Amino acid sequence: MLNGAEFADDHPLIVEDARVRLFRLPPSVPWEDATHRVPALEIVILELTVNGKIARGFSYTVGVGGTAIRSLLQDYCLTELIGRDARYVIAAAHGLFHHLLRTGMGAITTLALAAIDVALWEVRAQASDRPMFLELGGHASSIPAYTSGIDLYMTSEELASTQMALKADGYRWFKIKVGHPDISVDVERVAAARQAIGPDCKLVVDANQAWDLGEAINRCRAFESYDIGWMEEPLKTGDVGDHANLRRKTSIPIALGESLYTIEDFRRFLMADAIDIVQADIARVGGFSPWIKIASLAAAWNKPVAPHYFVELSIHALCAVDNGLVLENVRGGSLHELGLARQPVTIVEGLAHAERIAGHGVIFGFEDNARHEVPLADYSFGHVRTRKS
Repeated sequence: MLNGAEFADDHPLIVEDARVRLFRLPPSVPWEDATHRVPALEIVILELTVNGKIARGFSYTVGVGGTAIRSLLQDYCLTELIGRDARYVIAAAHGLFHHLLRTGMGAITTLALAAIDVALWEVRAQASDRPMFLELGGHASSIPAYTSGIDLYMTSEELASTQMALKADGYRWFKIKVGHPDISVDVERVAAARQAIGPDCKLVVDANQAWDLGEAINRCRAFESYDIGWMEEPLKTGDVGDHANLRRKTSIPIALGESLYTIEDFRRFLMADAIDIVQADIARVGGFSPWIKIASLAAAWNKPVAPHYFVELSIHALCAVDNGLVLENVRGGSLHELGLARQPVTIVEGLAHAERIAGHGVIFGFEDNARHEVPLADYSFGHVRTRKS
């Protein structure tokens, strides 16, 4: 009941048509971390037609699996969307989750579900004429941002020069890669970054699962004197016990989540007291709907959320919840830097501002990227190995 009147369910938003597109684009700067070199990012875009208007959701991979996601959507999911009322996003997420459940939850499956979930939220936000962060809940319209480099290939001198330039641009949070085979090189890079940004800025580091527990303890102890804000993915993600042990043996907070795919995964880490900063990736967990649940779960443990990558979606998710910490802006990987979006997310003096137009605010420039669109047949990527040998 609302003011004594029953809710009139007479303005449905029926999905009339659905289409999937795939783009494969090289990052605008080199990407290399402790375990991978990234040759391309694949952006999967789902276009829903509702009341004659197109709403778009999107997901991604870091070089491998895009055609599998497209096929999963095209062959098994789109028919489940046609005729559905897009206002009922949670019902759609629940139904499609169980539709795909026997394929296993994680990676390809959740990345496909994310494109659907984001597209349905986009329909709702456009219909209500609200920006996405307000449609999802609404807590703030801006959030601190950190500049994030996939930069293990840089020398200490190059790293320091880059950080100084970014500080001049107004950033006050910085992330660098660690995980060099030689611990002395790692320490040298961390020291150079800290000296470049000064004592009043935040420095966080990311190892991309490079170490076992013993080595992670050694590296953390070597970094502790440099006032590190968090150590990200120091260990193989699946080992909850080792993360809990590491957390007890270092003063550096432990951050992870980009390689977790379900709410249950995050619950296990929280229950084991093995995590300080929750970094759920909106695409990898299946979209805004499960991400909001994970953020609420983190809040129940008094943990902040700092989502991995996808600045265009993460800005809205962070501004929708009350435990958002900081936005990751990965250099070379935004949709704008990839050439796929017309405008960048607005970041001024280290503060990111959510767009105040209806929906997620991403305006795509498909005509400029025709050569990067992957056709449905007769294509070959050649050598696509991403893991470093």
